[in-house]
Parts: sequence; structure tokens; C-alpha cells
Amino acid sequence: EVREDGCTLTQGYWKTHSKYGPAPYDDTWALVLPDGEDTEFYQSGKSYYEVLWTNPQGGNAYYILAHAFIAAELNTLGGLTSIPEVDAAMAWCRAFFPDRDPEDKLSKDLRAEALAYATILDNYNNGLIGPGHCD
Repeated sequence: EVREDGCTLTQGYWKTHSKYGPAPYDDTWALVLPDGEDTEFYQSGKSYYEVLWTNPQGGNAYYILAHAFIAAELNTLGGLTSIPEVDAAMAWCRAFFPDRDPEDKLSKDLRAEALAYATILDNYNNGLIGPGHCD
């Protein structure tokens, strides 16, 4: 599938367009350094690919946020224009993930904040804000 210029793709797209398939490989994955979809995702003990396929059981805010973040990161790595609220959410995530793992218990306020940023990123990935979703 050829990506149109200037549009976002969803978590579902990125889950299935890695080197593991089943859909054709999207070479944007190669821009995740150092190992593409096999790059370790912060302190999760899992790769980006494995995190995307991890069910956020019990409403695990870490995984909910990670899914939206990974898709947004891939969308922006592909050279896609972002918007200020997405840039702010991405910056927050880059400060959040390095010091945490998926098993950490988050305070009620921190969990709410993580889920609010996940919503912003999800809205971006789904084309509700920003440049719009690819057809």
C-alpha cells in the first residue's frame, strides 16, 4: 500500500504493516532506531512491535498510551506534519516512559493525564485532529 502524503495511519495499520506482516511492510518502521519494530520500548521489556500487540488488560494506562504514542511516532517519523497539542503530548510521553514500566501503579491523577494524552494522540492517528486520516 502506498501512503498518501500528509495523512495519518492508525495503530491497526502499524500493527499489521511491520516486517512481521501480514500486510506489506511499511519502511517507516526502519526509522525507529536502532532496530525498527524490534527496538526495545523504554522499560517495558518488550519491543515496539510486542507493545503494540499487548492487550491493555484492566485498562492499563501504560499500554493504552504506548499504543497511541507508537502510532503517532510512526506517523511523524514518516515526515508527517504535527500540530502543537500533538507535539506537547509526544513530549509528555517522552518524559513519562523512560522512568516507568507497564506494571507501575499510577496515581489517579497521573493515570488520568496519561489517558488524556492517549486520547489526543489517538484522535491524531485517526484523523480527527491534524492533517486527517489516509483513505
